[in-house]
Amino acid sequence: MKTPEYSAADVAPLTRRYQQGRLTTLACLVGLIALFCVSNLIEPSGSLFRLLIQCVPLALFIPGIWIGHHRTYSWLCFVILFYFTAFVVEAMSPFGNLVDYLATALSVVLFLAAMMSSRWRQHSRLALSQNPSAGT
Repeated sequence: MKTPEYSAADVAPLTRRYQQGRLTTLACLVGLIALFCVSNLIEPSGSLFRLLIQCVPLALFIPGIWIGHHRTYSWLCFVILFYFTAFVVEAMSPFGNLVDYLATALSVVLFLAAMMSSRWRQHSRLALSQNPSAGT
C-alpha cells in the first residue's frame, strides 16, 4: 500500500476532523456511561454489579482517548461491538424500551466516531511528520 503524500494545507483539516471525532467519541462514551448509571440506579431491575460490569470496560478507554492514542480508538471499536450486539437484541425483543434504543444509537455513533477518529489521527500525524512547519 502506498503512503499518501500530504501538503501543508492538509494538516489543519485533518487535525480539525480528528478533534471533532475525538469530542464526539468522548461525548458518546460519557453519554453511554451516564445512561448505564441512570438506568441501573432508577430501574427496579438495576443493580450495582450490573452497573460495574457495564461501565468499567468503557471507562478504561477514557484516558487513552483523552491522550489521543489511535490504538485506543481501534480497541474501543472492537469492545463496542459487544455492547451493540446486546443492545440490538434487547431493543428488538418484545420488552425493548427507550433505553435500549438510545443505547443502540449511542453505540452506533460511538463506533463510527471512534473508527474515523483513529483514521484521522493517524493521517494527521503522518501529515504533520511530512510537513513539520505546518504544525506551528
